Amino acid sequence: MVFRMQRITIFDRFFRAEKYWQTVPFRRLTPLLCAIFCLSGMIGFVMDLFALGQKPIVSVLAWTIFTGLMAVAYLLVITRAPRWILLPVVAHVLGSWTVAAGLHHFATLQVHPSVESGVKNAGVWILVLSMLAIVFFLIFIQREGRQAVRIQTELALAHGIQQTLVPRIDERFAGLEIYGVSIPSEKVGGDLVDVMPLEDGSVLAYVADVAGHGLAAGILMGMLKTAIRTQLPDSPSLTALFQRLNEVLPALKEPHTYATCAALRISRGPDQCFAVEYAIAGQPPLLHLCAASRRITTLSDPQFPIGLVPGVTYSSRSLDVRTGDLLAVATDGLLDAEDASGEAFGLDRLTSLVLQNSAEPLATLAERIHQDSHHGYRQEDDQTLLLIRFAG
Repeated sequence: MVFRMQRITIFDRFFRAEKYWQTVPFRRLTPLLCAIFCLSGMIGFVMDLFALGQKPIVSVLAWTIFTGLMAVAYLLVITRAPRWILLPVVAHVLGSWTVAAGLHHFATLQVHPSVESGVKNAGVWILVLSMLAIVFFLIFIQREGRQAVRIQTELALAHGIQQTLVPRIDERFAGLEIYGVSIPSEKVGGDLVDVMPLEDGSVLAYVADVAGHGLAAGILMGMLKTAIRTQLPDSPSLTALFQRLNEVLPALKEPHTYATCAALRISRGPDQCFAVEYAIAGQPPLLHLCAASRRITTLSDPQFPIGLVPGVTYSSRSLDVRTGDLLAVATDGLLDAEDASGEAFGLDRLTSLVLQNSAEPLATLAERIHQDSHHGYRQEDDQTLLLIRFAG
């Protein structure tokens, strides 16, 4: 298992490196290409040095330029379009034949330098090209290092925003225990878990996930949390809340982004019962553990994500729960995590863990779920979990 996971890690790093080379702007590659040209171009002068400087200067320059250009062509094809690798190979063969034929045709016009002068010139040009290659390599490394620092700064800022806006939740209200936690991935996403008491005595708890990664997703997640807390006094029902968010969100986001959300509004009823109104917009199903029967049912409601399609009408559903029941909400970052064989963590595994550890404190249950999800599974996205126990 360890060996297989190591292979996945190496492959993943290779894939990320390949993606970098394919997406980096050409202007940022220019110093690297110049360095490769100078480094490979030395071959012409090295061969001249082996010949004690007796090769004609025209021949040395021709092979220097040709080998340098071919090295640049190989690099560009391998990093940008590896499926076309045969093109530079064919060009290399034909080009070598053309250069050799051309030099042979003008052989009578070429001047052979003396041994002393030839060796000296070859050595000087090898030194010059080596120094130029080093300079171009340093320029490329400096520019890419500056870019990496900028990306790391953005990532740290986004992580800070995420930790501020999505703190760990461990709340107790009248008859309710609520625990929520979001574990960010290496990339910053837009997962959000929040809970707040309402003026009528009910409690709102929800999980949201903004599509995308990076600082933009983190900022939109903050806007979404602000919008929900702002709209709640005027839109206490979940359908009205989703409807209003679907109208407001498009003005705050890019066209291709949207947010999924699963929200629950919990009210205390008579005879140790609770009335739960829930609405799901693009999120995975909720899990409801019935304490009396020790059975778990899934609660799903296929509706469009918020901010994706304008003018959509949202609906909510109701659920009666009793003391000891438990609700679990997880984002797709947890459910879609895959192991080395490509098998997802999945809703069935989450159901089994909730059923096995339902008597544990919610913090312990959440910890065991996350431990299990990290044992052999790769985290590609934020993993957010909301647990609600009806304690009575």
